[in-house]
Amino acid sequence: MDSPSTSDPQNPQTERRGLPQAYAVRSQRERLLEAMVRVTATKGYEATTVTDVIEFAGVSRTTFDEMFDGKTACFLAAYDAVFDVLIAHITTAFEAAEGPWPEQIVAALAALVELLTVETDIARLVMVEVTVAGDDARERYRAALSRFMPMLEQGRAHSGQREALPTDTARFAAGGATSMIFDEVRSGRGPELRRILPDLVFAVLMPYLGPEAAEEEMRRVTREGG
Repeated sequence: MDSPSTSDPQNPQTERRGLPQAYAVRSQRERLLEAMVRVTATKGYEATTVTDVIEFAGVSRTTFDEMFDGKTACFLAAYDAVFDVLIAHITTAFEAAEGPWPEQIVAALAALVELLTVETDIARLVMVEVTVAGDDARERYRAALSRFMPMLEQGRAHSGQREALPTDTARFAAGGATSMIFDEVRSGRGPELRRILPDLVFAVLMPYLGPEAAEEEMRRVTREGG
């Protein structure tokens, strides 16, 4: 096969020529992480193989082995990457919301549901497949959830009963919401997550505000088409 012409401006090889090696390495790594997300969402973590991932990514096995120490390492790296995007998206919505803490929580949950509804493969990875990918993955999941706690714990001041609330209130709130999302995604209803937004709002707010106030927020979200 003839070598690509160096004078052809439309040739992809020409466009890459002269770029730093770090660019190509980063690009290959990103393709592998993307492939891990997509293949795992389709086949499940246990059935996914390294061969599946490298074929989807169009990257050699040698390159994969240079970057990752096996399937689990690649999965964990993909999990970290997508969760960074998820937490940034939610935090931005939380901080941009005008109004008291409950309205910030509603905005954050709406942003979470919106992203997971559009990116169903990401939803499958971060909510379902991580639970079957081994002890390291489950520990990564618990650590990831802890990144939501500062937003939730702001509810202590809003509740008016800061000292009376249990130490694990934020964990209870997060656990209730993630359990509902897990059930929906595992059952194949990820694209329908928007319909449970009012229930998520209740689950997160109730430990801080009590059932009556949380139910009122839930009804408000429902009225506004949440």
